[in-house]
Amino acid sequence: MAIPQARSAKPRKAPRLHSCGGVPERIWRSLLHWLVITGGRLLFLLTCRVRVVEMAQVPRRGGLIMASNHISHFDPSVISGFFPRRIDWLAMEEIFRTYWSKHLFTWLNCIPVNRDGSDRNALRHALQRLAEHRVIGIFPEGGLRTGEWSILNGAPMKPGLAALSMHSGIPVIPCVLIGSDRLYKPSNWLWRTNIYLLIGEAVEPPKEDATQPGSKERFFTELANSFTLMKEEAVERFGLTAEDLPQTPQHRKGEHP
Repeated sequence: MAIPQARSAKPRKAPRLHSCGGVPERIWRSLLHWLVITGGRLLFLLTCRVRVVEMAQVPRRGGLIMASNHISHFDPSVISGFFPRRIDWLAMEEIFRTYWSKHLFTWLNCIPVNRDGSDRNALRHALQRLAEHRVIGIFPEGGLRTGEWSILNGAPMKPGLAALSMHSGIPVIPCVLIGSDRLYKPSNWLWRTNIYLLIGEAVEPPKEDATQPGSKERFFTELANSFTLMKEEAVERFGLTAEDLPQTPQHRKGEHP
């Protein structure tokens, strides 16, 4: 019986990045992200008075979790434009359902999340991004919230924020955004609406064993208190009234000058 000749081993090809017009996809992604974020920042600078207070310096390197209250659909653009680092947002999966929106938000490094329950796939992707020293953006309220349902007034957060921080060991940078809800009234774009963004001090997840009694509860309490205290700081620092604080879109659209 003839012995088959051994085939010469071919060197493995290095994995290729997808490209468009010969330019690697990562370059196109970076360019798109820069254009969208810079364009949004310029728009808000021209039409609003954006006041940013960095209450503690945000680390310029390493993984971070940015968490903010959520009062309008303009919030991701405002925060992305004025937060000192690029943010990969956790976003509801509904915005990925059309062909074009799926590609747009994927190229903007957003991670789709199923808000109906535990989403292990989103958690896995978020943990991977954090391991790559990136910043994950999350709205721990799970949707637009004002009044007694807002974390600014002590309402409970969804468990995903604390879980992501404790799984990764990455600190949370709490942010408080006030004023973007006024942009639901079209005429307010012409009157340079005041928008306030307070960037707080990092809240570290428990370093000891999370199974120890009280460690999770202390972490949850510290996170929750950071938002209410920063709201009070904004009220005192800028002299805000009850009408300046977040209102529903329906209220803003119908408010009188």
